[in-house]
Amino acid sequence: MERGGAPGPVPACDRPTPSGEPPTRFDGSMPTPPYALAIDLGTSGPKVALVAADGEVFGGEFEPVDLLLAAGGGAEQSPEEWWTAIGAAARRTRDAFPQGPEAIKAISVTGQWSGTVALAADGAAIGNAIIWMDSRGEPYVADLIGGPVRIEGYDPRKLRKWISRTGGAPAGSGKDSLAHILYLRHENPAVYAAAATFLEPKDYLNYRLTGRIAASFDSIALHWATDNRDPGRVDYDAELLGYAGIERTRLPDLVPAT
Repeated sequence: MERGGAPGPVPACDRPTPSGEPPTRFDGSMPTPPYALAIDLGTSGPKVALVAADGEVFGGEFEPVDLLLAAGGGAEQSPEEWWTAIGAAARRTRDAFPQGPEAIKAISVTGQWSGTVALAADGAAIGNAIIWMDSRGEPYVADLIGGPVRIEGYDPRKLRKWISRTGGAPAGSGKDSLAHILYLRHENPAVYAAAATFLEPKDYLNYRLTGRIAASFDSIALHWATDNRDPGRVDYDAELLGYAGIERTRLPDLVPAT
């Protein structure tokens, strides 16, 4: 899972032939079924590819999306445009796959990290997503991490708890997911008030695919609100949530990463 990325050629050792014949390896053999549809939401747009059970990758497509920059360090994208672009790339990938969609048995999602999608109670995205490049939360993170005594901007008591429980601490740059939520609370209170849940981009896509609102143990890390000391039992930490002033009910349930 990347914090950000630019589009590149989709890795593909096999591609459908112009004649429409099934994709083959360089040695002429068929990839091993079943197949997974792999989705990678990069900053410039999603890449979609088919992956065989033995790991061979082929039939990839890329669809660009807009990047919306704003004064003061703002960087946003439309969650609906993500979804539309993924659909377009997936359809082209499927249409070039002569074995048909019934051979595709799974969908795998990865993508840009440290972004925030605000979801309303009905599950609709509220406005644009704030992505990893956005630094508008910087002043609010400075207030959060500071205290009467500061070392490199951090209250040492808070820093000790963050490091001991999460393995790190909020970045002063204001680009963490936590900083995005603080920005919304202070500068876009209408969106903050309307948000029932805040999701990472990858978790938003999984929600659109499954209808389940959840985050994985890894994707939630940059909210700096979880106790990570047992990698198999990551959960929210009430004291760390209290530091940020974020209600547990506004964050998704956690599930193991796969």
